[in-house]
Amino acid sequence: MKILQRLFRFLKQGSYPKTLLIKGRTKLSSSAFQDDDKLFRAFQKDDLDENENIRLETIKFPDISSNWSRFSVAKDVKFRKNGLKTDGCYSITVLVSRFKKIATPVHHPISDCVYPNYAHVEIRVLYEGEDVLFEPPRGRKIKPKSKKLEYRQNLKDSLQIELRSE
Repeated sequence: MKILQRLFRFLKQGSYPKTLLIKGRTKLSSSAFQDDDKLFRAFQKDDLDENENIRLETIKFPDISSNWSRFSVAKDVKFRKNGLKTDGCYSITVLVSRFKKIATPVHHPISDCVYPNYAHVEIRVLYEGEDVLFEPPRGRKIKPKSKKLEYRQNLKDSLQIELRSE
């Protein structure tokens, strides 16, 4: 029944973006990212403060899920498992995601029968001495907490609102 509900929601939203379909394409390496490529991330109205800015505590890190502008546009963030048509979107650049070599984006296509997403990227933690072209695994922790806070603050200071949430 849930699959039928998802399919109905999908059909209500209109046609699925063709650029998100996997279509036999393979995962790209970290060297394929350009510094000025954008990484799109969804947000909801509740993620904003009274000045309509993203609240720091709503910026998740590590393993930040986003869409790569090479295969996606801002509104595509709505086409995901828990996406809402009222979602907004902000972006950061790949260069910002690699701030102080604390993290780096990893192309991680999602091969889902209802919500495939070739543009999917995760921003993952790098350990000391690892290059930004290294592809770290998911689930790494970042220490000290002050480093995590510094990274999230830089994202907040650097992000661009692409679409307002409703």
